[in-house]
Amino acid sequence: METKEIIRAVCSLMSINGYEYAESDKLCALVSPYFDVVERDSVGNHIFIKRSKKKNAKKLFIDTHFDEIGLMVKGITNEGFLRVCSVGGVDARLLPCAEVTVYGKGKTLPGVALDKPGCIRKDDERGKLTPVTDILVDVGLDKTEVSKYVDIGTPVGFAPFYGELGDGYYFGKALDDKLCSAAVIKAVEMLDPEKLAYDLYFSMSCREEVGHRAVSAAAYRIEPDAAIVLDVTFGLAPEGKKGSDMKMGGGAVISLSVILDKTLTDNIIAVAKENEIPYQICLEGVGTGTHADDVAFVGRGIPTALLGIPIYFMHTPVETTLLDDVDSTAKLVAECLCKEGLI
Repeated sequence: METKEIIRAVCSLMSINGYEYAESDKLCALVSPYFDVVERDSVGNHIFIKRSKKKNAKKLFIDTHFDEIGLMVKGITNEGFLRVCSVGGVDARLLPCAEVTVYGKGKTLPGVALDKPGCIRKDDERGKLTPVTDILVDVGLDKTEVSKYVDIGTPVGFAPFYGELGDGYYFGKALDDKLCSAAVIKAVEMLDPEKLAYDLYFSMSCREEVGHRAVSAAAYRIEPDAAIVLDVTFGLAPEGKKGSDMKMGGGAVISLSVILDKTLTDNIIAVAKENEIPYQICLEGVGTGTHADDVAFVGRGIPTALLGIPIYFMHTPVETTLLDDVDSTAKLVAECLCKEGLI
C-alpha cells in the first residue's frame, strides 16, 4: 500500500480514548496480514507479534499509541442539541464549526459543533474563548429522535476527512499518533522477513492522551529486551519555537534525553547514517512527554529510545504531515529491525 493509503486506513478508524476496541476487528484485519500473532489485552492495547527466523532472538517492543482525542456527550437539550465534554486535549479555539461524527447506538450521525456567532454576541462576550462544555453539537434531529441513538457518554470525534496539499503534505484527523502506527506498518511491509533480527512486539496502545497509563501493562507482560517508542512531535511552523520544534522535511526525529537509553539511541543514529536516511535530533532534557517515559521504568527497566515524526496543527481536525518524513521514519524502523546488535 502507498504510505498515504496506510495513513488514511489507520487514522480513520474510531479510537477515541476509552473506545479503542470500537473498531478492533477492522484494525486487526488491516494490520494482522503483516504479523504472525494478534493479541488484545484487558485494558485496550492491541499487540501484533512477528517472529524472527533466528534462534533465541531478542524481543524488541515498538510502541505507538492508537487512541485519539475526542468528545463525550454529557447531555441533550430540549431542542436536540448535544452538550459535550473533552476527552483528551481538544483545542477549544478550533472546535466551533468543526465537522464531527457522533458514534451512536447502531448508527453514526454526522454533526457540526456550534458556538454563538460573533455578530450576535454581547459586548462582554466578544473576544472570549467558549469552553468546550459550552459548545453544542447539532445532528439535525429533535430530542426524541436523537435519543434513539445517543446516550450520556456517547463518544464524538472529528469527522474522518483527509486530503493532500502541495509538495507532499497530507492532512486529516488523528495523525497523533496513528501516523506513527502507519509508519511501523509500512516498515514491516517493506522489510525482508528473512532478515528480521528480533521478535517484534508492536503495540498500538491506548489511553495515552488521558494520562499515559495503559502501555505499562503491555510492556510489563511482554518483558522486552529493548523498546522503541514512536510519537508525533511539533513541526516548525511560522511563529513556532525554533529552538525545539522540528523541521518538516528533516526526516525522522531521534530524541536525546536522560530518560532514554544512550546506547540504543546511538545505535539507531548509526543505522540512519549507514543507510543515508534523513534524520534530525531533538533534545528532550529530563522528560519526553511520551510513552517512552513510562516504558523505560517498567519492571526491572527497559532500554528505550524515542523516534518522532513532525506534524503541524496537533490536536486539530487537520493535523498535517509531510509524507517524506513518514517514509524516512518507516525506512529507519525497517533497517533497525534487521540490524544485528542494535539491542
